[in-house]
Amino acid sequence: MEKISFAKGKRFKKMTGILLAVVAFSLLCIFLFAHSYISKLNRTAVLSKDAVTGGDGARVTDIPGEDSNTEAGSTAGKDASGEPDSSAEQITSAEEAIRKNMEDNSTVVLSDKNVFNILLIGTDNRVKGESSRSDAMILVSINKKNKTITAASLLRDIYLQIPGKNNNRLNAACAFGGPKLLMNTIEQNFKVSVDRYASVDFYVFMDIIDAVGGVTIEVTREEIPVINDYIAELNKLRGEKEGSDYLTEPGELILNGKQALGYARNRYTGTDFERTEKQRRVLKEAFQKIKKLNLIQLNNLLNKLLPQVTTNLTEGEIFSMILSLPGYAGYDIKQCHIPVDNSYQFMRIRGMEVITLDFDKNIKALREQIYPDKSRDHELTILLK
Repeated sequence: MEKISFAKGKRFKKMTGILLAVVAFSLLCIFLFAHSYISKLNRTAVLSKDAVTGGDGARVTDIPGEDSNTEAGSTAGKDASGEPDSSAEQITSAEEAIRKNMEDNSTVVLSDKNVFNILLIGTDNRVKGESSRSDAMILVSINKKNKTITAASLLRDIYLQIPGKNNNRLNAACAFGGPKLLMNTIEQNFKVSVDRYASVDFYVFMDIIDAVGGVTIEVTREEIPVINDYIAELNKLRGEKEGSDYLTEPGELILNGKQALGYARNRYTGTDFERTEKQRRVLKEAFQKIKKLNLIQLNNLLNKLLPQVTTNLTEGEIFSMILSLPGYAGYDIKQCHIPVDNSYQFMRIRGMEVITLDFDKNIKALREQIYPDKSRDHELTILLK
């Protein structure tokens, strides 16, 4: 009887050893598989948030290389229309609000060990590798405690202080000092921690749309000439035939990469709020198609796109996020935009069309979305003082 028990014990240990070996081998395969993708990313060093000035600290008044604030095509000169600036009283009030917000030491930059904030940056590079403005900025916040993912769009024309520079539009920060200065600008003006960033340019956006076979979008007749202006610029930059991929009729259309980019960048039919909504609409359509790709198609997409993504996420952080993907599928997805309703004013300053803010309202709204628990605790602390 003892011999039988001993034999069973040996078999159990042997089976356990084999099982552990299989598990270890599987984990190794997963790691190597994930590492093969991670290694394709353009990863930069984790950026220090201390003493960021965005360069030599010189105070300048406009975006480098943006003499007339122009964008694509014949519709692109609206900022250079010759309209007068807002009144001196309005401008002084806006500048004073920025100064008070930046000097308000009682409002600390909030952070939380259970919340991880990644700034997604879409740059308007027309030539690969050039320094450029950030055309789209979305702060994605992953809250492990509350199991939520919040996507907060930050409008590019928000007028604020860029550390070490003059007051300017938010999108100028990336041109002045890259992602490092943009992250610091958002932190100091909105008092929330920006932990990491991931940046892509026009070309990646187009590649994603083309890789999934285009996106279905309702296009109005009014939007067509504006979209075609953007397409004309892209055709010229890419050395493609004039008139290639132009839209001719409105309706529900399947847009390719160039056409979808023109649609998403259009700020001349509607407001910047509508523009960010268009961007989210295109990304949502693309994401729905990505979910339907088979493994071979997905592998081809990742191999093409990842080398064009620049990020300061560490390899460990990326690997952890990959392993957490199944869990993230159950998270509640929330969206918001800054500025929030009834908290801003359209103005013209130094010839630029800008959005001036009620900083208190927007800081409060953003912190409540990203740090709902901590924001309430912080407000209670202030009330008790």
